[in-house]
Amino acid sequence: MPEVVVNGVRLFYQQTGEGPDVVLVHAVTSNQAVWVFSGLPDAIAAEGFRVTTYDLRGHGVSERPPTGYTSAAMAADFQALHSELGLQPALVVGHSFGGVIGVHTALLHPECVAGVVLSDSFFPGLRHVEPNFGRPNVWVDLRATYQEIGVDLGETVNFTRLFRATADLTPEQAKALEAQVGPIGRGWLRQLPLLAETTCGDEVLAEAGLTAERIASVERPVVALYDEFSPFLATSAWLEANLPNCTAEIIPEAKHLAVVENTAGFTAAVVRHLKHLTAAPHPVPA
Repeated sequence: MPEVVVNGVRLFYQQTGEGPDVVLVHAVTSNQAVWVFSGLPDAIAAEGFRVTTYDLRGHGVSERPPTGYTSAAMAADFQALHSELGLQPALVVGHSFGGVIGVHTALLHPECVAGVVLSDSFFPGLRHVEPNFGRPNVWVDLRATYQEIGVDLGETVNFTRLFRATADLTPEQAKALEAQVGPIGRGWLRQLPLLAETTCGDEVLAEAGLTAERIASVERPVVALYDEFSPFLATSAWLEANLPNCTAEIIPEAKHLAVVENTAGFTAAVVRHLKHLTAAPHPVPA
């Protein structure tokens, strides 16, 4: 797998296809394998795009520095990766925190971004619009899973606690947990202890300058794809109402991870919106 060093951190990436650039940005605790597993890069490439996927710092096989996990720091990584690979202004598809990175990059480095397609993203700067902030259904489900092996993650989202609790599992607990999460979840689970020695858990929930006012100032087109049973539907409504160029769409039969929960529906929506964004006129990058 090819690699590139950006901001002193080695990141691993893959590319496929030819045409306008699309960059897929995974969520915190995930890695680029989620895209490959779903077949999304090949589906997008088949429609005439060049698709780049990469492992964020601290994830997958990329290097794992102790700090630098805010959306602002990740946007700086994106900008440097974009430059090193010689990409054109790219359409960014970001799941969860990956979408936050895409929007923050569009704000800080608009020359790198032609548009952003969000997949069920939560923005720390918009936590005030979410009635159930801190207790999304995905955390409730995860907490229940850990409780079955005798570990309490707490009622509210706490990534740092999740990472440390997973690092401290006994071999018997780890085996039982892997059996519960299945083959797909196993790769996700094994990343968590590696993040326990970093500031990732706290930094990904930091506003990092991406306030509601600044989000509303993003001029690049944004497509807000939110899942039917998403915990963040209030965010979707806010984005559609407040961004100057935003289209919102619901992906059915999913609650936070549509790329694997409804792969066909998610893929079709992403490809359709990418083709529309490519056909639409864009402002000259500033």
